Amino acid sequence: MGRPQKIIPTPDIVENEPSYVVAEVVDSRWYGNPKSKFPQRFVQYMVDWEGYSPEENSWEPFEIIEDTAMQAFQQFHDRYPSKPKDNRVIDNPNPGTKCNGGTL
Repeated sequence: MGRPQKIIPTPDIVENEPSYVVAEVVDSRWYGNPKSKFPQRFVQYMVDWEGYSPEENSWEPFEIIEDTAMQAFQQFHDRYPSKPKDNRVIDNPNPGTKCNGGTL
């Protein structure tokens, strides 16, 4: 008897690119070299993708998912206000609202 195969969701195609659904933002970190002559540090977010296992979570810069996951960013920062935050994340005017996710 074999193991049941996991069904991986098929991404939507948006402007000829695959689009994945953000289930949740689970962490954030500073990324880049703060010791370089012109520090290029920015915030990356650990994204839990809908339909994928935690091993497939990935670190993504704000720009990659900003248009579709603002609620996920807001909820993450409501839960973890001391974690690194991209200055473009808009504060949630309705904390406690449920996240619908977003797409990449």
